[in-house]
Amino acid sequence: MNAFRLFLHRTYRRVVKIILALSYDFQTWQECELPAGPKIFCSNHFSSSDVHFVTTLADDIMHIVIGPGFGIPVVGSFLGWTEQIRALTKEDRKAVVATAVSYLKKGESVYIFPEGALNTQETLMAFKRGIAEIYLAYPCPVIPIGLIAPKRRVRSKVSRAAGRTMTVVSRNYYANMGKPMEFNAALSLAEVDRDKACQVILDELSIRIDALIQEIKTDKFWS
Repeated sequence: MNAFRLFLHRTYRRVVKIILALSYDFQTWQECELPAGPKIFCSNHFSSSDVHFVTTLADDIMHIVIGPGFGIPVVGSFLGWTEQIRALTKEDRKAVVATAVSYLKKGESVYIFPEGALNTQETLMAFKRGIAEIYLAYPCPVIPIGLIAPKRRVRSKVSRAAGRTMTVVSRNYYANMGKPMEFNAALSLAEVDRDKACQVILDELSIRIDALIQEIKTDKFWS
Protein backbone atom coordinates (compact mmCIF):
# COMPACT_ATOMS: atom_id res chain seq x y z
CA MET A 1 0.00 0.00 0.00
CA ASN A 2 1.53 3.33 -1.01
CA ALA A 3 1.97 6.23 1.41
CA PHE A 4 -1.16 8.13 0.35
CA ARG A 5 -3.44 5.08 0.58
CA LEU A 6 -1.89 4.12 3.92
CA PHE A 7 -2.51 7.64 5.23
CA LEU A 8 -6.21 7.40 4.27
CA HIS A 9 -6.44 3.93 5.78
CA ARG A 10 -4.98 4.99 9.12
CA THR A 11 -6.83 8.30 9.25
CA TYR A 12 -10.17 6.57 8.73
CA ARG A 13 -9.35 4.06 11.48
CA ARG A 14 -8.56 6.92 13.88
CA VAL A 15 -11.86 8.65 13.05
CA VAL A 16 -13.84 5.46 13.69
CA LYS A 17 -12.02 4.94 17.01
CA ILE A 18 -12.93 8.48 18.09
CA ILE A 19 -16.59 7.98 17.17
CA LEU A 20 -16.70 4.69 19.09
CA ALA A 21 -15.03 6.24 22.13
CA LEU A 22 -17.40 9.22 22.21
CA SER A 23 -20.72 7.63 21.27
CA TYR A 24 -20.59 3.91 22.05
CA ASP A 25 -20.18 1.40 24.81
CA PHE A 26 -17.67 -0.45 22.66
CA GLN A 27 -16.17 -3.47 24.41
CA THR A 28 -13.66 -5.91 22.93
CA TRP A 29 -11.99 -9.06 24.23
CA GLN A 30 -8.98 -10.86 22.81
CA GLU A 31 -8.06 -14.42 23.77
CA CYS A 32 -4.36 -14.01 23.04
CA GLU A 33 -1.80 -11.85 21.29
CA LEU A 34 -2.09 -11.94 17.54
CA PRO A 35 0.79 -13.39 15.54
CA ALA A 36 2.88 -11.17 13.33
CA GLY A 37 2.44 -11.25 9.59
CA PRO A 38 -0.60 -11.56 7.34
CA LYS A 39 -3.84 -12.89 8.81
CA ILE A 40 -7.35 -13.66 7.64
CA PHE A 41 -9.87 -12.04 10.00
CA CYS A 42 -13.46 -13.24 9.84
CA SER A 43 -16.67 -12.77 11.77
CA ASN A 44 -20.44 -12.96 11.69
CA HIS A 45 -22.21 -10.02 10.05
CA PHE A 46 -25.45 -8.46 11.33
CA SER A 47 -25.21 -4.77 10.46
CA SER A 48 -23.76 -2.33 7.98
CA SER A 49 -21.89 -0.81 10.93
CA ASP A 50 -19.70 -3.92 11.16
CA VAL A 51 -17.60 -2.90 8.17
CA HIS A 52 -16.56 0.31 9.90
CA PHE A 53 -16.17 -0.90 13.48
CA VAL A 54 -14.03 -3.97 12.74
CA THR A 55 -11.31 -1.75 11.26
CA THR A 56 -10.37 -0.87 14.85
CA LEU A 57 -9.90 -4.44 16.10
CA ALA A 58 -6.27 -4.78 14.96
CA ASP A 59 -3.44 -2.56 13.82
CA ASP A 60 -2.87 -4.54 10.63
CA ILE A 61 -3.23 -3.01 7.20
CA MET A 62 -6.64 -4.53 6.53
CA HIS A 63 -8.38 -5.18 3.24
CA ILE A 64 -12.08 -5.87 3.89
CA VAL A 65 -14.23 -7.75 1.42
CA ILE A 66 -17.16 -5.36 0.83
CA GLY A 67 -20.19 -5.61 -1.43
CA PRO A 68 -22.95 -2.94 -1.33
CA GLY A 69 -20.66 -0.21 0.00
CA PHE A 70 -18.93 -0.04 -3.35
CA GLY A 71 -22.24 0.97 -4.92
CA ILE A 72 -22.50 4.17 -2.89
CA PRO A 73 -21.19 7.32 -4.64
CA VAL A 74 -18.04 8.75 -3.04
CA VAL A 75 -17.97 5.93 -0.45
CA GLY A 76 -17.21 3.44 -3.19
CA SER A 77 -14.37 5.62 -4.44
CA PHE A 78 -12.92 5.90 -0.94
CA LEU A 79 -13.08 2.12 -0.53
CA GLY A 80 -11.17 1.78 -3.76
CA TRP A 81 -8.54 4.31 -2.70
CA THR A 82 -7.94 2.41 0.55
CA GLU A 83 -7.72 -0.90 -1.33
CA GLN A 84 -10.73 -2.63 0.14
CA ILE A 85 -11.79 -5.71 -1.81
CA ARG A 86 -14.71 -5.13 -4.15
CA ALA A 87 -17.46 -7.78 -4.07
CA LEU A 88 -20.40 -5.78 -5.45
CA THR A 89 -21.20 -7.75 -8.61
CA LYS A 90 -20.99 -11.38 -9.62
CA GLU A 91 -17.92 -10.58 -11.69
CA ASP A 92 -16.32 -8.79 -8.72
CA ARG A 93 -16.89 -11.81 -6.51
CA LYS A 94 -15.07 -14.08 -8.96
CA ALA A 95 -11.90 -12.08 -8.29
CA VAL A 96 -12.17 -11.87 -4.49
CA VAL A 97 -10.03 -14.92 -3.69
CA ALA A 98 -7.20 -13.93 -6.03
CA THR A 99 -7.28 -10.31 -4.81
CA ALA A 100 -7.23 -11.37 -1.15
CA VAL A 101 -4.34 -13.76 -1.73
CA SER A 102 -2.36 -11.03 -3.48
CA TYR A 103 -2.59 -8.84 -0.37
CA LEU A 104 -1.68 -11.71 1.96
CA LYS A 105 1.43 -12.37 -0.13
CA LYS A 106 2.43 -8.73 0.44
CA GLY A 107 2.25 -9.32 4.21
CA GLU A 108 -1.05 -7.45 4.65
CA SER A 109 -4.24 -8.81 6.20
CA VAL A 110 -7.71 -9.53 4.90
CA TYR A 111 -11.11 -9.32 6.63
CA ILE A 112 -14.08 -11.26 5.33
CA PHE A 113 -17.66 -11.87 6.47
CA PRO A 114 -18.20 -15.51 5.43
CA GLU A 115 -21.99 -15.28 5.59
CA GLY A 116 -21.93 -12.85 2.68
CA ALA A 117 -25.07 -11.02 3.90
CA LEU A 118 -26.58 -9.72 7.14
CA ASN A 119 -28.02 -12.20 9.61
CA THR A 120 -30.77 -11.46 12.14
CA GLN A 121 -28.69 -12.44 15.20
CA GLU A 122 -31.02 -15.42 15.71
CA THR A 123 -28.55 -17.80 14.09
CA LEU A 124 -25.58 -17.71 11.78
CA MET A 125 -26.19 -18.02 8.06
CA ALA A 126 -24.33 -20.70 6.12
CA PHE A 127 -20.74 -19.66 5.44
CA LYS A 128 -19.75 -19.27 1.80
CA ARG A 129 -16.58 -21.01 0.65
CA GLY A 130 -14.58 -17.91 -0.28
CA ILE A 131 -12.73 -17.79 3.02
CA ALA A 132 -11.84 -21.48 2.74
CA GLU A 133 -10.50 -20.96 -0.77
CA ILE A 134 -8.39 -18.03 0.42
CA TYR A 135 -6.91 -20.16 3.21
CA LEU A 136 -6.20 -23.12 0.94
CA ALA A 137 -4.52 -20.82 -1.59
CA TYR A 138 -2.41 -19.06 1.03
CA PRO A 139 -2.43 -20.76 4.47
CA CYS A 140 -1.98 -18.24 7.27
CA PRO A 141 -3.59 -17.74 10.69
CA VAL A 142 -7.36 -17.25 10.62
CA ILE A 143 -8.68 -15.01 13.41
CA PRO A 144 -12.31 -15.80 14.34
CA ILE A 145 -14.36 -12.93 15.80
CA GLY A 146 -17.82 -12.89 17.33
CA LEU A 147 -19.75 -9.63 16.96
CA ILE A 148 -22.97 -8.71 18.73
CA ALA A 149 -25.12 -5.80 19.89
CA PRO A 150 -28.35 -5.71 21.89
CA LYS A 151 -31.27 -6.03 19.50
CA ARG A 152 -32.75 -2.79 20.78
CA ARG A 153 -29.65 -1.02 19.42
CA VAL A 154 -29.96 -2.47 15.93
CA ARG A 155 -32.32 -0.65 13.62
CA SER A 156 -33.12 0.05 10.00
CA LYS A 157 -32.27 3.48 8.68
CA VAL A 158 -32.89 5.04 5.29
CA SER A 159 -29.59 6.20 3.84
CA ARG A 160 -29.86 8.99 1.29
CA ALA A 161 -26.28 8.40 0.16
CA ALA A 162 -26.87 4.69 -0.43
CA GLY A 163 -30.40 5.15 -1.71
CA ARG A 164 -31.63 2.23 0.37
CA THR A 165 -32.44 1.10 3.89
CA MET A 166 -29.43 0.04 5.95
CA THR A 167 -29.12 -1.85 9.23
CA VAL A 168 -27.06 0.15 11.72
CA VAL A 169 -26.04 -0.08 15.37
CA SER A 170 -26.21 2.64 18.01
CA ARG A 171 -24.66 2.96 21.49
CA ASN A 172 -23.62 -0.65 22.23
CA TYR A 173 -21.28 -2.92 20.28
CA TYR A 174 -19.21 -5.91 21.38
CA ALA A 175 -16.46 -7.95 19.73
CA ASN A 176 -14.82 -11.14 21.00
CA MET A 177 -11.61 -12.19 19.21
CA GLY A 178 -10.59 -15.83 19.47
CA LYS A 179 -7.26 -17.62 19.14
CA PRO A 180 -5.75 -17.99 15.67
CA MET A 181 -6.97 -21.07 13.83
CA GLU A 182 -5.15 -23.24 11.32
CA PHE A 183 -6.55 -26.12 9.30
CA ASN A 184 -3.72 -28.53 8.56
CA ALA A 185 -6.03 -31.51 8.10
CA ALA A 186 -8.02 -29.55 5.51
CA LEU A 187 -4.82 -28.74 3.62
CA SER A 188 -4.06 -32.45 3.30
CA LEU A 189 -7.67 -33.27 2.44
CA ALA A 190 -7.72 -30.62 -0.30
CA GLU A 191 -5.22 -32.66 -2.28
CA VAL A 192 -7.88 -35.33 -2.85
CA ASP A 193 -11.21 -33.57 -2.20
CA ARG A 194 -11.16 -29.76 -2.26
CA ASP A 195 -14.92 -29.43 -1.73
CA LYS A 196 -14.80 -31.48 1.45
CA ALA A 197 -11.73 -29.59 2.66
CA CYS A 198 -13.56 -26.29 2.21
CA GLN A 199 -16.55 -27.59 4.16
CA VAL A 200 -14.31 -28.72 7.03
CA ILE A 201 -12.92 -25.19 7.31
CA LEU A 202 -16.34 -23.55 7.10
CA ASP A 203 -17.84 -25.87 9.71
CA GLU A 204 -15.02 -25.31 12.19
CA LEU A 205 -15.15 -21.55 11.73
CA SER A 206 -18.92 -21.40 12.11
CA ILE A 207 -18.81 -23.40 15.34
CA ARG A 208 -16.00 -21.25 16.76
CA ILE A 209 -17.56 -17.90 15.87
CA ASP A 210 -20.91 -18.97 17.31
CA ALA A 211 -19.12 -19.97 20.54
CA LEU A 212 -17.42 -16.55 20.71
CA ILE A 213 -20.81 -14.83 20.37
CA GLN A 214 -22.32 -17.01 23.08
CA GLU A 215 -19.33 -16.30 25.33
CA ILE A 216 -20.13 -12.57 25.23
CA LYS A 217 -23.65 -13.33 26.43
CA THR A 218 -22.67 -15.77 29.18
CA ASP A 219 -19.07 -15.35 30.35
CA LYS A 220 -18.56 -11.68 29.54
CA PHE A 221 -21.08 -9.02 30.44
CA TRP A 222 -24.34 -8.42 28.65
CA SER A 223 -26.25 -5.14 28.93
